[in-house]
Amino acid sequence: MTLNDFFLTLGALLGAGLAIRGFFNPFLGLLVLMSLHFIQPGEMFPALAPLRIELVYGVLMLIILLRDKSSEIKDILKNDRIVRATLRLLAVVVLTIPFAIWRGGALGMAVELSKMIMLQLLMTFFIDSQDRLRSILWLLVGFMMWFSGSALLGYLNGQYYVVNGVQRAEGVNSMAGDPNELAGVLMAFLPFLVALVSCSKRFLVRLLLIGCGALTLIVLVLTGARISMVALLALVIFYILRSRRKVLNLIVAAVLAAAGWFLLPAQYQQRYLTVSHYAGGGKLDDSNALRLAVWDAGWRMFLDHPILGVGAGQFATAYGTLYLERKHSAWMQPHNLFLQLVCELGLVGLFVFALLAVQIWKAISVVLRMRSSPGLAINYHFAVACNFMLIGVALISTVSHTLYRPYWYLLAGLVAANKAVALRVLDHERGSEAELPHEDLERENTFGRLHPAKRSV
Repeated sequence: MTLNDFFLTLGALLGAGLAIRGFFNPFLGLLVLMSLHFIQPGEMFPALAPLRIELVYGVLMLIILLRDKSSEIKDILKNDRIVRATLRLLAVVVLTIPFAIWRGGALGMAVELSKMIMLQLLMTFFIDSQDRLRSILWLLVGFMMWFSGSALLGYLNGQYYVVNGVQRAEGVNSMAGDPNELAGVLMAFLPFLVALVSCSKRFLVRLLLIGCGALTLIVLVLTGARISMVALLALVIFYILRSRRKVLNLIVAAVLAAAGWFLLPAQYQQRYLTVSHYAGGGKLDDSNALRLAVWDAGWRMFLDHPILGVGAGQFATAYGTLYLERKHSAWMQPHNLFLQLVCELGLVGLFVFALLAVQIWKAISVVLRMRSSPGLAINYHFAVACNFMLIGVALISTVSHTLYRPYWYLLAGLVAANKAVALRVLDHERGSEAELPHEDLERENTFGRLHPAKRSV
């Protein structure tokens, strides 16, 4: 047995022990399930793949939830608009199966979406205190370091994706398999590192976190993902505008950006400069020209199937079999969330997903309005991170098909849990007769949900 095999075996045994312990400590079980979802041990150990560990463990955790929190489940299904919107989206996905181009593929996608929504529901229930919110922040940063560290190690060992002479870093599993997916995952986690830095008071901890952020930014640049770099710049600008020392932060950001640009190898500089080239009307490269052709076919696909689309996850199948007549070797994905929604789920799916996005934004806004409330600092910074994740994912989704990637459902679970915890803490601070800061907030019950008749401004 090699040293690498020894550590892998040790890690597997430790993980198995924690998984068993999670049946008696549901929050630990949630952490284990989130780790299974993002690390994907079945891909690291192919012998484990047929066991469907993530799905089985998730179902067992759901059974524990149904057993221990049956009364709260009824309450959340009645009052939590994010949960209701997500379940409606799942219902639409299931509804498309009989009408799909490939029913088996649509069924498989419904199962994958069910896993993510199951994880979202468990997050909504079991992240129920500020200490647990802090633990989740550390876990998300740990996932970020897993993806960035493993990608950088692979890159240094010659494991990268070459496009037009550019060596692009890629992830170690299907969650971040290609450079664009890796960049998207890193972009989604970065705001939570900033939130953790804001909530940490120890200098050495902050220094460690800043080092982790620097490593992640290096890997993000090495992916060569242009839309992710645009999203990163947008988030930096938003952060500066929200900061108290706007001029100083702008100067620091500009100096760091200039230094990073001049240190960047020429191949990456040329790739990122193509963004301004395209914006000025320059000729598109083969990748972007093909993307425009895909979008044109997608529009025709939507016009042919406007109500329920071609089935969940079946854009590539329809594109390759019906709209290209098998003339192209690659059955392309839509590379745009809006197009993915209207083509795969139709106008019904677009409407339901829009409701989910609106409810996520509203729940974030509720906590952001609590900025001046004492004792809610971690909830506020958590909400800021969720807000910037929402912005970043939305920007990435303009050229990416993100409907069945974990971003939206991770965000939905985090936002719902953070809002419930914040309202519970606020209600405890102000007493049973205190006023809440917004007229739309409802009185919190045992799970943190509110009823408008009981509170007013």
